[in-house]
Amino acid sequence: MTKEKAILIVQRSWWNYFWYFFSFFLIVPPFIAITKRFSLRLYIFENRLVLERGILSKHIKELFLRDIRTIDIKQTFPQRIVGIGNLMVATAGTSGYELVVKGIPDPVGLMERINSLRGK
Repeated sequence: MTKEKAILIVQRSWWNYFWYFFSFFLIVPPFIAITKRFSLRLYIFENRLVLERGILSKHIKELFLRDIRTIDIKQTFPQRIVGIGNLMVATAGTSGYELVVKGIPDPVGLMERINSLRGK
């Protein structure tokens, strides 16, 4: 190439790749949703709750039912429509919530079940 200076450099427009980006955004969000869905489990036993997070690495939090101070449910309007909500559990040993589980089905029924196991 000679030492000429280009007046204009033209490349393909990003719009030329629109379908590549569009298909990427159709594939990635479901993958993220599936990964998040399978990375959290709440186990309810007769005397304790166990929250397990993670797929490759695990984080396990255990709360004994006798230590639970309050159980709160938070539901936005869209969550109420589809029957999901956030379960928040506070224990006597901490300020704030010890356990927060977002987007669980039938949160009120779950709260009632935990309260029945607590003996309330």
